[in-house]
Amino acid sequence: MPGVDVAKELRMIARLQSVDNDLQDLEAEKGDLPMQIETITEENERLGNKKSELDTQLAEVEKKKRENDGAVQLQKVKLEKYQGQLYSVTTNREYDAINQEIETCRSQIESIETAQINLLSEEEAIKSQIVPIVSRVENLRTDLTEREEELKGKRADTESEELVLVHEREKLAVRIKKPIIAHYERIRDARGGIGAARLYGGACGACFAVIPPQRRTEIRKITDIVLCESCGVIVLPEEEHMPEIEAEEL
Repeated sequence: MPGVDVAKELRMIARLQSVDNDLQDLEAEKGDLPMQIETITEENERLGNKKSELDTQLAEVEKKKRENDGAVQLQKVKLEKYQGQLYSVTTNREYDAINQEIETCRSQIESIETAQINLLSEEEAIKSQIVPIVSRVENLRTDLTEREEELKGKRADTESEELVLVHEREKLAVRIKKPIIAHYERIRDARGGIGAARLYGGACGACFAVIPPQRRTEIRKITDIVLCESCGVIVLPEEEHMPEIEAEEL
């Protein structure tokens, strides 16, 4: 790269990789607590949505029950009225007509009461689904609180160290040339945190692919940024060829 102080860039990249490794170690100390919290939160949200759906269904059933109670009362009032009219009829035609109305009322009452029985069964079925959801949500909330407190404690133990590392990382990232840091970040994301690696026994320290002797010589001369042809990481010389990498004041 023309106009680039390769040694300086490599020192900063090496230090950045070291900082990123330390940050990964701190994150590893938290274990899978963040993932557990995310899983619990997602399940809690899913159950909350399911309960909302069931609550809506339950409210609709209860509304229908109230409407049916009103309809039954109306039919009973009409039935009582028609039964009373039987005593005042003067013709067979009137008698038959009133009896027809009475039978219609009774049929309507029977139909509505059958519907009410079905609604009661539906109501119980919905409630039977809600009860375990409520219990599960309560347990999830307890688990979530416990894990959040545990994670909070772990973060408190490493917070100051993490802040120092994050601050150092930010300073390094803005000082490294944009094409170099962009490549480092892209490879690091793709390789689980490794964007740069030292030569290791004639091979890339990240993927262990053998690096040809001529390329190794180029890396040790520190005159250009060399990438591993196999995995793409920035290849750094061994410590004995550039021991000041770790000690450099940045």
